[in-house]
Amino acid sequence: MGADAQARELQQMVREGFVRYGRDRYTFERRREVLGTAEGYSTEAWNDYAELGWLALCLPEDLGGLQADAEMTGALMETVGRHLLMEPLLASAVLGTAAIARAGDEALLGEMSPGLADGTRKLAIAFQGAPVRLYDGALHGESVNVLHGDVADFMLVGCAGADGAAALCLVDASSTGVSRRAYRLVDGRGAAILSLDGAPARMLGDAAALDRLRDESAVALCAEALGSVERLIEATADYLQVRKQFGRAIGTYQALQHRMSEMYLLREEIRALTAAARVALEAGGPERERSIGGAVAYVVRAAREVGNAAVQLHGGVGVTDELEISHHFRRLMVNAALQGGFDPNFERFARGSETPGSAKPGGH
Repeated sequence: MGADAQARELQQMVREGFVRYGRDRYTFERRREVLGTAEGYSTEAWNDYAELGWLALCLPEDLGGLQADAEMTGALMETVGRHLLMEPLLASAVLGTAAIARAGDEALLGEMSPGLADGTRKLAIAFQGAPVRLYDGALHGESVNVLHGDVADFMLVGCAGADGAAALCLVDASSTGVSRRAYRLVDGRGAAILSLDGAPARMLGDAAALDRLRDESAVALCAEALGSVERLIEATADYLQVRKQFGRAIGTYQALQHRMSEMYLLREEIRALTAAARVALEAGGPERERSIGGAVAYVVRAAREVGNAAVQLHGGVGVTDELEISHHFRRLMVNAALQGGFDPNFERFARGSETPGSAKPGGH
């Protein structure tokens, strides 16, 4: 068997493992139990992820990882979206671990990798809000909406140096000068406002490293939206077959069939644009700007439209806590906000589209 065939077989095995775990071990009922815990995530599931190797996905192979590419991490994020996983997989296992592995600091990677792989060290990403400033190796400022910042042991912080140049730094959450105010997001996940007052920082990279981290976050959240949209469509299609009105399933009415067709079309467009953005991660310049900006701008609107349709087709019960529809709707709303929404991403798409021959994404 050739190397390419082996890689494809491994990809398929890993993807099947994601699907199987979500289906068998992270049901909607289980997730509702997790929502009520003080931690805001399942420590049992987190330990499972460590045993299954999920937390080491982005570590190099010589450190026991799989050195996963964007396709493999995308498969994980689709599972996160489909089952609305509550644990810090995006920030810690996908984004943070990959950024540390790329930083070129072998001593740091050797120090951090055991804890990242076994789950005893969790990472969060902080690059929203007013710019954090870096002076003489210490950080000053505040970052808001730090997803899972309430439970993270280390933070990857986007900052600007005295010369205004952007950079990416690593901060120990237990260091002097670090404080955080924890709260829950609308979808129930934990977050924090991170305040830095002379917190010692370790440089991970320059502006290019920070841009790469932002782009990987955007593409991963598109993949999560795809998983959520797929589950919304499945649940809605099932509901239309069992809900009856005037003695017949409401799914037999043509108007509702048309709504479902629109949802299917939106799903396929989200899938295609997410795949294109994933490929564009390895590109540079205008193509990366255009593809990733366009994908995010489209996906946040298209996924919201699918969520709206799912709620409407379920009627009044669609907004109740007992149905997973409302939970998916809230997750999509929160993730859209974390990505900045439509406008800044469409502006990014427009900047990249200034090159001759670029095409605009379809509008909905």
